[in-house]
Parts: sequence; structure tokens; C-alpha cells
Amino acid sequence: MSNISFSPIDLIEHLSYLMLAISYFATRIFWLRVAAVIGLSLEITYFSITGISVYIGLPWDVIFVLINGYEIILLIQQRQQAKLPAEDAVMLRRAFDGLDDPQIAKLLKAADWRDVNPGDVITRQDAPVDSLYFILHGRAKVEVDGKKVAELGDGSFIGEIAYLTGNAATARVTVEEKGRYLAFSRVRIAKVTAGDKQISGILFQVLGRDLAQKMRAANTRKVLEGEPLL
Repeated sequence: MSNISFSPIDLIEHLSYLMLAISYFATRIFWLRVAAVIGLSLEITYFSITGISVYIGLPWDVIFVLINGYEIILLIQQRQQAKLPAEDAVMLRRAFDGLDDPQIAKLLKAADWRDVNPGDVITRQDAPVDSLYFILHGRAKVEVDGKKVAELGDGSFIGEIAYLTGNAATARVTVEEKGRYLAFSRVRIAKVTAGDKQISGILFQVLGRDLAQKMRAANTRKVLEGEPLL
């Protein structure tokens, strides 16, 4: 039976494999790449000290470290670009619950930021709607057949029925209070959601919840006013 010797230098190689093993459990690609770089760097150190696999393993480890290092830099840059506007971050996270900041930032690329004033018409009843609107700040009134049926405030969507169904607007929405809206282009949203199915799924859930809340509020109003429910 041969004797098994253990050198302190071998600890470096064990640590290397440990970091690579940890990388397999990482759920976020950033930390996976960080763990891989650490593990590969330790293996490079081990190869350099022992002289083992200097001409085969070590060069490939260097290549893998460079690739992962480059990807880490790209991920850091993307994170910097994915920062949400500080004054609207809380509302945006609440409105798009289920998406992380980079996904919300990606969705915001499909939107135009619009300053609105009292009297501005956002949607017209029975007219096509090419954008989905979100009220960051301000207030708007909703009219159906010339009758005011609801008021919308911060955190409300406008035009979600038209967005979900592809049909014309079901109501006229007019700005009552100066504010700021997000106008999500239907075409640009389609490009974003095509590249990220999770964004698409969460967006439909968010709009569904918003629509359900509005229907409950409308039914409550009808009950209080003695109107028949549909």
C-alpha cells in the first residue's frame, strides 16, 4: 500500500476546486463568474508553483480567467446602466413587482418620459391606442360616454385594456393635475418582451392586477349609486 503524502501547496488546488464547486451553486451569473475566476486563479497559482500542466492546463486557465473577467466587467457596466431614477425607484419596484432592477430598467427603455398638463388628452374613447401609459405623478379623470367614472393617480396604468386586447380605447382619459407619465410604445415593448419572457409574463400579471382593481372599484361605485352591474 503506497503512502499518500499531502503538501501545503496541495491546499491551493483543493481551494481551487472548492471555488469551482461553489460556482455551480451560484444562482446569479455575476457571482458564478466571480467564483470561477477565483477558482481558476488559484489553480494557475498551483500550476505555477508545482510546474504541473504548465503547457496545457495553465494556458487554458488563463484564457478562461480572461473570458470570465471580461464578462464580469460587462455585467458591472450593465448594473450601472440599470440603476433606476432615485425619486421613482420605490414606485417602479412596487408597480412592477416580480422584476428586478435591471429588468425594470430594460422595460424603461421602451418608454418615453412625458410631462403632462391639465386638459391633455391621453386616450380617446373608441380611438386606437399605440402606447401603454403609467402615471408617475399626477391625476387624471376617466370618462365613458361623456360621464366621469373614475380618477387615476400615482402608480396607475392607462390604456391597459387596449394594450392587452389590441382593441380601441374603452374610455377617454384626461389629465386633471400637472404630472409626469411614462408612455410605453407598443412596438418597443414587444421588442423587450421578445428577448425576456419573464418580463412579458410579469407585465401581463401586473396589468391584470391593475385592471382587476379598477373593475372592483367600478363595481363598488355602481353599487353605491344603485346602477346595475355588468
